[in-house]
Amino acid sequence: MTKEKNLTTSQLLLKHVLLWTVFGYCYQSAISLLIKMAADAQPDAVLITAFIYGIGFNILTAHLITKYDTHWPIIGSAFIGFVGLVAVPFILFGSAGLIASPLLVGFLFSLPLCSYVVGKIKLKHSKN
Repeated sequence: MTKEKNLTTSQLLLKHVLLWTVFGYCYQSAISLLIKMAADAQPDAVLITAFIYGIGFNILTAHLITKYDTHWPIIGSAFIGFVGLVAVPFILFGSAGLIASPLLVGFLFSLPLCSYVVGKIKLKHSKN
């Protein structure tokens, strides 16, 4: 913790961006697996099932983001979502690698929202 206090803002930002990029790649892998699991579980309602699974996963992801990123968790979650859901699939597979638009929009908005809510819950819980 003392090393982090000695870092300048630009060094701290670079450190966070690099960590967020790695976590974004892991997030992409997990979301891809989640969508495959939803397709296996409910072949008739893949989008709805995947979105419900995704919201639960985003709550767990938001918990990890707010636990390990105490400086900019909401910005980090937006960056992680963009890297994991847009940048990595597009770079690896082109536009065919992107998930369906409703899921993409839902996940991109729900991850920062979940991070905000989880952060507020943790803040209120730590006061008690």
